[in-house]
Amino acid sequence: MFTEIATNPKYEKLLISTGNILNVLDNAIPLRKSHEELLDSLKLCSECASGRVDDQIEFRESDGQVLRANAELKQKITENARNEISIGVKLFMNKNSKECVKDAANALMSILNVDYVDNVVLAYHPNQYHTKISPGTPDVTAATLQHQSELKWSQSANDSDLNDLKELWFCLEDFALQKQINQLGIADLDTEALQLLCQSARVQPVIAQINLAACCIVPPTLKEFCTQRDIQLLTHSDPEVLLTDENFILPNYTVDWSLRYQVHVRCRGVLTAKGYLLGARKCLASDKVKE
Repeated sequence: MFTEIATNPKYEKLLISTGNILNVLDNAIPLRKSHEELLDSLKLCSECASGRVDDQIEFRESDGQVLRANAELKQKITENARNEISIGVKLFMNKNSKECVKDAANALMSILNVDYVDNVVLAYHPNQYHTKISPGTPDVTAATLQHQSELKWSQSANDSDLNDLKELWFCLEDFALQKQINQLGIADLDTEALQLLCQSARVQPVIAQINLAACCIVPPTLKEFCTQRDIQLLTHSDPEVLLTDENFILPNYTVDWSLRYQVHVRCRGVLTAKGYLLGARKCLASDKVKE
C-alpha cells in the first residue's frame, strides 16, 4: 500500500492514524522516547499494510487517509461516556502553516469521532526543522536538548517567527472559541516569548510546558509570570521536532505536522487509549529543503 501511495501522483497529501497503540507496541521497552514510539507506530502501520501483521488497516483513497484499527480506537473511546474521559493532545508543527493547523484539528475530531478535546498543547520551533533524529542513536533526545539548552526560543527566533507562532495560535483559538478545544497550551517558550504571545492572544494559554533536560531550574521570571496569569507549568521530555522528513517512512514526502493524543478515564486516571496522527505531503523537487 505505501509503495503505491508514494508512487501515485494523485496522493499529494497523506494522513496516517496509528490507532490505539496501547498493548500493541513492544511493552519490553517501557522507556521508549516519544519519537521512537512514533517511528515504531508508523512501522506497525507499514507492516499491517503489507500484510505482515494481522491487524485491520483501512486506506481511504478519496482523501489519502491510512487508518490502522480505526474501529477499535473508536470503541475504546466510547467505552466510557464523554464526560468521564479526558483527551489531551500535543501538536508538533513542522512548518508555519495555518492550513496544516486546521487539517490537524479537523482530522483529530473526525478520527476520534468527538465534538471536542480537553486540551491541546502547541509545539512550534521554527529553527529546529532540520534536526535529524536517528532512531538508532542512543539518547539522541537528551543530546539534542543539551544543545538546545544554550538557546532561548525568543533569542533563536526573529520577529517573523514570533508572528508565525501567533498565526498558528490564532488558528487554534478559533477551535477553542467554537468549544472544540477546552484549553490551550504552549511548549518551550521562554518568559519573553510567552509574554508576547499572551499580549495578543484572544484565548490565553493555561498550560506552559518546559523541558527540564534543557532547563534544569525553572527560570524565576517564567515561574512568576505563570503564577500571575494562572498558567500551569508542566514538564515534558519530547524533542522539538517529533518526526523529521529524513525519518519518515515514505520517500519524497515532507512532514507537515504530527500529534499525540492520550485518553484518560477521569475518576481513575487510567490511560485507556493513546496514538498518533501525522500529516504529510508529496515534496516537489523545487520544494526540497536545501541543507
